[in-house]
Amino acid sequence: MMPLTINARLRWGLNLLIVTLSLVATVAMVLLVFWFERSLFYNHLQSDLLDQVRAHAGLEQSLVQPMADTTYYKLPAEQQSLLPEPFRGYPEGGHEVLLADGAYNLFVHYEPGWEHVLVQDQSEFERYELRVFGGAALAVLAIWILGFWLSQRLSRQILQPVSRLAAEVARLRHQPGARLQGVYPQDEVGQLAHTFEEYSGRVQELLTREQQFSANASHELRTPMMVIRGALDMLRETGSGTAAEVRQLDRMAAALDDMQRQVELFLQLSRAPEAAARHDTFVPLGQLAAACIEIWQGQAGARGLTLALTVAADEHPQVPATLAGAVINNLLRNALAHTSEGRIELCLGPDWLEVCDSGEGIEPEVLARVRERGISRSGGFGLGLAIVERICEHQGWRLSLASNQPIGTCVRIVF
Repeated sequence: MMPLTINARLRWGLNLLIVTLSLVATVAMVLLVFWFERSLFYNHLQSDLLDQVRAHAGLEQSLVQPMADTTYYKLPAEQQSLLPEPFRGYPEGGHEVLLADGAYNLFVHYEPGWEHVLVQDQSEFERYELRVFGGAALAVLAIWILGFWLSQRLSRQILQPVSRLAAEVARLRHQPGARLQGVYPQDEVGQLAHTFEEYSGRVQELLTREQQFSANASHELRTPMMVIRGALDMLRETGSGTAAEVRQLDRMAAALDDMQRQVELFLQLSRAPEAAARHDTFVPLGQLAAACIEIWQGQAGARGLTLALTVAADEHPQVPATLAGAVINNLLRNALAHTSEGRIELCLGPDWLEVCDSGEGIEPEVLARVRERGISRSGGFGLGLAIVERICEHQGWRLSLASNQPIGTCVRIVF
């Protein structure tokens, strides 16, 4: 069920208020009419009946006395033939009798041996009453129709600035750097629009500075890295070639390669997701995973660890080489850093990859915070999982961690 918009909620609220107030007013009017009818008519009938009783107190025979719109009956208690059958058998007090040919009010009074009945024809009043109730029903219906129409107009007029602001904000999501074009009143909506535009401008400035810094830093770092690369190549050609010297040169070359990958990664992360996709090269996940395994195989063998690649599916998705390679390399680096013996396995599925190790695992209190920047399994400061988390959010991938302490940790990425 989709949530109601503010416009719809306001419209329904106004409609409900109009319906409730009109129904309350109608019910109050109907009750007032009934109260007025009983209070006025029955009190009047009772007074007229008592006047007739006193006027004919000495009469010792039956009496039927028609008047303008009323008829007075004085009958012996055992003789009811002179009283019309619909008016017989009522207890003392006022009563309303509705018949096919009309409506009547009657008031009954008993004395020892005698029954006094005053009948008043109120058919004309009933017709007026029905017309009043019909008019009230039509008035309520008209009020509802008018209220629904007014609620729509009022809700549109009241919320027009809010709706225009919402539409502009939605447009700005797809037009970075654009500004609000609408003119808003000097009220809460105008204040909200001004605050949003000011905040959006600050965010855009920060994003622009970050992107410029990343691009400039990446560009400036490439020159010294090229110098270092040239110096390494020269040292390889002019050096003595001893085993110790070759190892040091290999270490420097590996560190330089890692630095180049990190610079390229940070440059990619500074771009928007769609821009990053345009600037990256897409390769099969299996090919990229095999290349990453080859990079870390030497370090794993030197530490006596088994580093294996397991393929659980024949087909793999195409992934951006720089970003996905950074994810795999950071996961493998973390696994190697926290595994002293046993096995590290990189497993590939049709749309996922998983890195599992047999290391120390992650404590439950650290597991909830291990993705945060500066938090690592060993309690030190690390950026590996924070970078992985940033890349996954950047590309819309899903990251999950599971600790099987004390036998290791599994990290899964679903593409």
